[in-house]
Amino acid sequence: MNTTIINEINDLEHRRVSVEERSQSLEKLKQDDQRAESKLSMYASVTNIIPSLTDELKISGRDKTSDIVDRNKKVVEKFEFDASKKLSAFDTCNRIWKMIDK
Repeated sequence: MNTTIINEINDLEHRRVSVEERSQSLEKLKQDDQRAESKLSMYASVTNIIPSLTDELKISGRDKTSDIVDRNKKVVEKFEFDASKKLSAFDTCNRIWKMIDK
C-alpha cells in the first residue's frame, strides 16, 4: 500500500478514537449532572431548602434568596447569607440547621 493511504487511514483512526473518547466524556458529564440534580432534589426534600447555585459567593436561593418551604403550611421564607459578613462554614451550617429545625 501507498504510505500516503496508510497515513490517512492512521489519521482517520486517531480521529475516530478521539471522537469516541469525547463522546464517552460527554456521557459521563451528563450522568454527573443527573446525579447532582438528584442529590439536590433529595436535599430539598429532606431539608425543605431550595438552593440557588448561581452566586458562589453567597449561600442563597432563587432570586438571590433561598426558600424554606413548609409543604404542610404552604409557607415560603426567604433567607440569604452574604459572604462579605465572613461567617465561618460552621456558623453558616449551624444557622441553616436552626432554620430547618423551626
